[in-house]
Amino acid sequence: MMTSVRGTAGVRTVRRRTVFWAYAAFGWLAVSFVWHLWMGIDYRSVMGGGDRVPVWGFLAYDGLITAMSGTGAVLALATVRPWGRRLPAWMVLLPLWFGAVLLLVRGVPGLVENVTTATGLTPYGLLGMAEQPADPSSGEFWTGMAINTYFFVGAAVMLPLALLHHRGLRAAGGTGGPAGQEKSAA
Repeated sequence: MMTSVRGTAGVRTVRRRTVFWAYAAFGWLAVSFVWHLWMGIDYRSVMGGGDRVPVWGFLAYDGLITAMSGTGAVLALATVRPWGRRLPAWMVLLPLWFGAVLLLVRGVPGLVENVTTATGLTPYGLLGMAEQPADPSSGEFWTGMAINTYFFVGAAVMLPLALLHHRGLRAAGGTGGPAGQEKSAA
């Protein structure tokens, strides 16, 4: 049975849950920011000896991810900090949903593929397009598993935050406004 989140008690419940997920998302995004910032600084060792991608392409991609992670961390805090109520609701909510969906699309299939490959169900990858079967005993496989797990965890913290923040805005009576006040009946 679905219950409506209305009234002061409902707003408090959503707010309490949102605080947990906001700080979890902030932590995840802060780690992502530092990780990608370091990758941009130490790009030579990160890229290795392969010339598959030009340096400028790698740095542009990594810079975008670094900026998205930093912005996301600030917006995750904006959902629970007083200064965040001064921002237009769409300016917080749209990027949160974008990040949650992006991490969901990146994290879930990658982890599902790793798990099914590790268990032997899909030794040539989820789509069966690999030239050789994966070697679950290799360090490369487990590095990929750790990275895919990290993206999955990102989806697992961003999705509840976006959903709860959206519900909190609705329960408060609208867009959040300058003070996040409920709409008046007048």
